[in-house]
Amino acid sequence: MDHATTMRNHELQRQWYGAPLGELCRDLCGLFGVTQSGLAEILGVSPAMLSLVMRGQRARIANPDAAARLSAVLHLAHEVRSGVVPPGAVADALAAIQANRTPGQESLGAAVTPPSPAGEPEGDGDLRFALRLRDLLNARAGAVEILDAAALLEGRHPGLAEILRTCGAGRTDEAVSLVRRLAGHPEDGRRRYP
Repeated sequence: MDHATTMRNHELQRQWYGAPLGELCRDLCGLFGVTQSGLAEILGVSPAMLSLVMRGQRARIANPDAAARLSAVLHLAHEVRSGVVPPGAVADALAAIQANRTPGQESLGAAVTPPSPAGEPEGDGDLRFALRLRDLLNARAGAVEILDAAALLEGRHPGLAEILRTCGAGRTDEAVSLVRRLAGHPEDGRRRYP
């Protein structure tokens, strides 16, 4: 691979993730005390694939599941540094990220309430709203494109970027928490949407 392509890929990574993935992944390995192979396992990619992305031989991880996990790991790193997630909870958080599949599937986040006869989850209006928003976003773009759009918006419109990342490419329980927070609901509050 030529130097120009590697430089272009690193520049794309800066636009999408804020820094080249080599820097970010080395930082994640140090923060979480895992090897590069361990990080690859959490993301669900081969160590060779992660190495290619870190060296700039590929611009991104193409697998949407792995791309969503990378976003979740980067988000977890921010929460650990800001004190939101205590160090003792990191191992469980990483295990949960590793177990997750592409947003939009029922395996993510909080358990999805069985659908009502009308096809919607019963009970929790915030959950219904978050699922509708996720379905709408995922009908227009995959997780990778949603994360790209969020990265583009981050500098000028961080609130919109957070909504895209969390509701379009995040875990269901995080999307519900965001909906409740933005609507001013208590975390355990139940509001019914018409």
